Amino acid sequence: MDKEQVRSLTLAFLMIGSVMLGLFFLGVETDVSDQPPTIEGEKPGSFLIGEVTSITISVNDESIEELELEVTLNEERISDTYVDDNGQYLVDISELSTGEYTLSVVAKDYLNQETTWETEFTISYPDEGLTEIILDDFETDIEHGEDAILTGNLTHSSIESCDFVWSDSDIEQEQLNVPIDENGLFSMDFSDLTENLTVTMEASCGVNIKTTAQVTVVYSVQKSE
Repeated sequence: MDKEQVRSLTLAFLMIGSVMLGLFFLGVETDVSDQPPTIEGEKPGSFLIGEVTSITISVNDESIEELELEVTLNEERISDTYVDDNGQYLVDISELSTGEYTLSVVAKDYLNQETTWETEFTISYPDEGLTEIILDDFETDIEHGEDAILTGNLTHSSIESCDFVWSDSDIEQEQLNVPIDENGLFSMDFSDLTENLTVTMEASCGVNIKTTAQVTVVYSVQKSE
């Protein structure tokens, strides 16, 4: 075999090898490999306590049965995190109190490919309004030996939760209950005043969120000449 024939055969083998190698890489590139898991979930945002009791997480992968799921709530790991046949996992938040939370989910397939999903939400108490003590118009300049009155209205969305007290000295040390009706109306009489009188009233109301109000009334006794 002369040199030209050897050269021709060599070029032919090289061309065939290049074609085979190209077909090999083309097959690899067109082969659909196993992809990382995908995660979707509910994002409740901000809501009142009791309005949302669970968060549904949906995970998708070629091999659901081989998935590993790690779920953390405020960086504390939740146990028993198994998805069902549809790739869903239910996060129970029915026992959570008010506050800010971060829910994080990490899904790992059998090839150790990971996907992370995260949401933040806030649980709050319903608004209960403010505590207010509204006084009526009454005389605070009292003739010596006359009676003084103190009337008004305590307002709050939950009157039954109110702690309403008064004192004519230090209200932190000595206090008496202020009688009120179901609508928060109150009326008090101070008989035969012979000296100036300072009355402090304080109310604290709220089922979950306490608010406080305080008023002071000064009666000035006018002594006759």
